[in-house]
Amino acid sequence: MEIREFAQRVLLADTLEEKLAAPPVGLLTDQEPGHVHRLPDLPGRPVGLHFSQKGERARLPLLGELHQPEARAVLLHAFANHELLAVELMALALLKFPEAPPAFRRGLVHTLREEQEHTRLYMARMAAGGLSLGDLPVNGFFWNSISGMGTPLQYVSHLSLTFEQANLDYAQHYGQLFHRIGDTETGDLLQRIYQDEIAHVGYGLKWFRRWKDPAQDDWDAWQDTMAFPLSAARAKGNAPFNREGRRRAGFSEDFIGALDLFSHSRGRTPWVGVFNPAAEACALTQDPATARRETTTDTLARDLDLLPLFSLNAEDVVLVRRLPGADHLRRLRACGVALPQFELLTPSGTLAAASPLRTRKLGRLRPWAWSADAAALLQPLLENAGEAAYASVPWDGEIRELYSKATGAAAARRLAESHGFPDETWGALAQDEAAVHAALAALARQGHQRACLKAPFGIAGRGLLQVRTQGLTGRDLTWLRPMLFQQQAVVVEPWLDRVADFSCQYELTPGSLPRFKGQVRLYNDAGGRFLACGAAPSFTRLLPPEAARCLHARGAEKLYQETLPQLLATLPGLSRLYGSLGIDAFLYRTDSGEVRLRPLVEINPRTTMGRVTLDLRRWVDPSKNSRFRIAHRRAILAEGHASLAAWARHLQAQSPPQLAPTSSGQRLVSGTVVLNDPACAEAFLGILTIGLE
Repeated sequence: MEIREFAQRVLLADTLEEKLAAPPVGLLTDQEPGHVHRLPDLPGRPVGLHFSQKGERARLPLLGELHQPEARAVLLHAFANHELLAVELMALALLKFPEAPPAFRRGLVHTLREEQEHTRLYMARMAAGGLSLGDLPVNGFFWNSISGMGTPLQYVSHLSLTFEQANLDYAQHYGQLFHRIGDTETGDLLQRIYQDEIAHVGYGLKWFRRWKDPAQDDWDAWQDTMAFPLSAARAKGNAPFNREGRRRAGFSEDFIGALDLFSHSRGRTPWVGVFNPAAEACALTQDPATARRETTTDTLARDLDLLPLFSLNAEDVVLVRRLPGADHLRRLRACGVALPQFELLTPSGTLAAASPLRTRKLGRLRPWAWSADAAALLQPLLENAGEAAYASVPWDGEIRELYSKATGAAAARRLAESHGFPDETWGALAQDEAAVHAALAALARQGHQRACLKAPFGIAGRGLLQVRTQGLTGRDLTWLRPMLFQQQAVVVEPWLDRVADFSCQYELTPGSLPRFKGQVRLYNDAGGRFLACGAAPSFTRLLPPEAARCLHARGAEKLYQETLPQLLATLPGLSRLYGSLGIDAFLYRTDSGEVRLRPLVEINPRTTMGRVTLDLRRWVDPSKNSRFRIAHRRAILAEGHASLAAWARHLQAQSPPQLAPTSSGQRLVSGTVVLNDPACAEAFLGILTIGLE
C-alpha cells in the first residue's frame, strides 16, 4: 500500500475501526506520493464524532473529582479526541506535502501509527468508566487551527512544537496524578504516552531546525510561524511546566526559559494596558508629544511601564517601552503574580507598524489615563476593540476639563454646600494675579496663616506652591505669573493641618454610576508630593483613632459609596469615560483641636497609585496590611548603595517575599517585592511591602 493511500483512508474513513487501523510495519511504499486532486475541509468521522457547535462542550472534571471512574473517563474522552485529531492532521500533512523529504514522510507515518495506538488505548481505558468515544461533544480546535498549513515547516511548528509540546505537561502531570489516586493502569498509560510525545516533539524540532531561517534562533523563528489563535501559550498545558521533558526533546535552555515566561490569550479577547503618566500635561496642551518633553515623567513612564500588569490578567497585553528581563519576570511569578503578554513599543513610544495588535480582535483599551497621548497611541486599535460601550476613544474637551483642579474645586464646593461641610473645605478659582491676592486675603480674614496655590493641570504634588496668606513674596510671584500665563488660572485653598490623607477608588462604566472599589491611605511629604499608599483589610485600621471616629460620624461609607458617585455622574463627560477614577480627600485638625473631614480635594479621572495599591492586593494575604511606594535613585544613592539594582538586592535580602496558604489560596504574607526591573530602571523603582502594621 502507498503512504498516500493509507493517509487517504485514515483521513476520509467514517468508522473508527478503519481510521485507527495501521498496516503492518514495512508494507507501506512511497513510490507515488502525489495525485490527490482535492482535500476535504473536514475529516471523515463516524456519526456522533463530528465537531460540536460553538458553545457545545463537555465540562472537564476538577482535580478533586478524578477519584471517580466516571470523571476519569470524561477526561480521557477529551484526550482521545486530541489524539484522533493528531492522527487526522498527520494524514492531511502526508497528502498536502507529497514532495517533502522521504525521511520526513517516513517519520510522520511512524508518529501517526503511534497516535493511532494512543487513541485505541485511551478508548479502552474510557470503557472502564462507561464511555465510548463520541458519547460526549468533541471540539475541532486543533483541526481548525492547523489544517490550513501551507508548508511542512508550518506543520511541525503548529502540531509538533505547539500542541504536542503542551502534551509534555499534560501527560506527565496527569500520569503522576493517576498514580497518586491509585489508578496505576491509567497512570502507566499516560507515562507511556509521555515518553512517545518526547520523541514526537523531538522529531518535529529536528525538521523545524532544518527548514527554518538559519539566521534566526529557534524561538524567533517559531514565533514567526504563529498567527492568532495560535501562539506559544498553546505549547504549555494548564499543568506544571515540564522543563525536563523539553530538554529531552532537544530544546535549548534559552527556548525553554522564554516559553516558561511567555503569556498570551488563549481565546478571551485581551484588554490592552499602557502606563502614560503624563496625562495631565497632555491634557493641558492637547498635544501627545508633550509626554516626551516632560523629562521626569517620560523617565517614570519608561521605568514603571509594568504597572498595568498588576491591574490586568494573564491573558491581557501590556504595552511597554522596554521588555523586562527574564530574571525579573521569574521573580514576579515566584511571588504568585500572573504575567500578561508584553508588546514592545517603538523607540518613539508608538505602536509598531507590524504589530499583530493592529489586526487582532481585542477587548477594552485600558490606558493609565485617557488623554491626548493615549488617544493617539491607541487609535489604531480602536476598530478591533471592545463592545459598543468601549469602542471609542473618550477624549475631547469635556474629558479634558475633568483633569482640571478647577473642576474638582467646583465639585467640592457643591458637595460641601449640600452636606454641611465648612467653608474652609472650598477652593477658589483665581484667573489673574489680583484674584489670587483677593482669595488669599479672604483666607487671612478667616484666620488661616497659610494657603496653597494649585495649577489646574498638575500631578502628584507638582504644580503646587505653599504661600502665606499675608502676601506673596517675589519667589512666589516667580512661580505664579508663568503658571497663570500657561494655565490661565490657579486654585487657591487654605493650607490645613492634615491628620491623614486618603483616596477613594472607583471603576467607570459608560452610562453607569462610578462603582466604589475601595480606599487607601495616602502618604505625602510636607509639600504634598506622593510618597506611598497603604491598604489594609479594613481601611480605618490605617488611620489614627480620632480620624476613624470622624469618618464614622460623618457617615463616610454612604458618602463615598452612594452620595459622591451620584454627584460625580453629573460632571460633563464622565458618563462616557471608562477605566479608573480616584478621589483624594483628607482629615485635618482645626485650631480648636477638632478633627474634620475635607471630603473631596481632587478628582483624578485616571488610574492612580492608590488603584495600583488596591489591585496589588490580589497577590497579598487579605489579612495583612500592604504598602506601595516609589523610590527615587537620588535617595537610594544617598543611602550609600551603588545602583538601583544593588539596592533592590539589598532590600530583598533584608525582607524576602514569603508566600503561604491563606483563605484565598497561596498569597504573599510578608516581605518586599520590587515591581519593575531594577536592571534596566533609570531613576524609579516601585516597591510593594507586605505585613506592615
